[in-house]
Amino acid sequence: MKKKICIIITIVLVAILASAVFFVYRNQFSLTINGTKIDKEEFLDAMAQKKYEVISNISGKTAAGMDADFWEREVDGTLPYEMLADEALEQLKYIHAVYSLAVEKGYVSDESYESLVKRWQEENQLRKEKIANGEVVYGLSEYTLELYREYEMDTIQKRYCEEEENEGMDISDEEREAYYKEHEASYQQEDDLMLDYIMIPYENEGMSEEEVEEFKSRMTELYKKTDKEHSLAELAAADKKLSPYLAHADVTEENLREYARTISDIVDYGYELKAGESTGVLDEYGCLYLIECTERTANEATPVEEVKDHINKTLREEHYDEIVAKRAADMSVECDKERIYFFTKKNINN
Repeated sequence: MKKKICIIITIVLVAILASAVFFVYRNQFSLTINGTKIDKEEFLDAMAQKKYEVISNISGKTAAGMDADFWEREVDGTLPYEMLADEALEQLKYIHAVYSLAVEKGYVSDESYESLVKRWQEENQLRKEKIANGEVVYGLSEYTLELYREYEMDTIQKRYCEEEENEGMDISDEEREAYYKEHEASYQQEDDLMLDYIMIPYENEGMSEEEVEEFKSRMTELYKKTDKEHSLAELAAADKKLSPYLAHADVTEENLREYARTISDIVDYGYELKAGESTGVLDEYGCLYLIECTERTANEATPVEEVKDHINKTLREEHYDEIVAKRAADMSVECDKERIYFFTKKNINN
């Protein structure tokens, strides 16, 4: 009998020990990206960055809400918490691709998370001291870690792209010309317009409904009379009630911004008209409008030489993104995926 009891106790102890060993094994966190050890805090940070993106993507595929089973309910054969873990790993690969490049170029001394946190704390302390001394601080008075990393990564990109000797930063005339031709429509200048218009801001002037209706009627009659021999300006000038509201605008590339700021509605409607066309009477935003385009002149696209710097900047940024994306894709990841998934599942709501 005692022997049986001892055997049972031994089996129970072995089972408990095995469970404990398995629990410890599952809870161990071990992750290395391209030779750099990633600690739990860095992974949790990456999870936090990607959490709501994953939620949004899943919500677009299923009508299920954020209930207690959300992270453990399969979507297209995949568990959401595993999706989150995979996205966090991809995010870390990208971040370390940026920082490994920055280390190579001498922009930062270390790509580790600990060094990032240290630089963040030092930057916030510096800003705090400047504010205390009455000095000017540009940007935020204090960064969150996430915002500081964004700021630092943007700075890394800018420095890399400004150094023309860096890989991918020498833009040839052929590449620039090809980009210009592909995107020529975006460099097309707006047409020049000559507009005559009546604008009656009845709301601002506190007009009664009867007054508004009278003006509408006058404008409608005037519109019906406009033709090749009778322009809006000519007819409105002869109407004592409408003439005070008659105006003219020569819209060119040089003054487009100013007109867009002061009479944006009229300019927008004007660009919908061909030369000789009118809008008809419009009642919008507390105003009555009647607009005629008397002349429209097409402009050429801005010459490539005038947008050379803009194109170079765009292409360098594209090349930089391609370089970083390739580095991220080539990053080696050493981990036990099942442990990473278990860690993600356990910490997803922390």
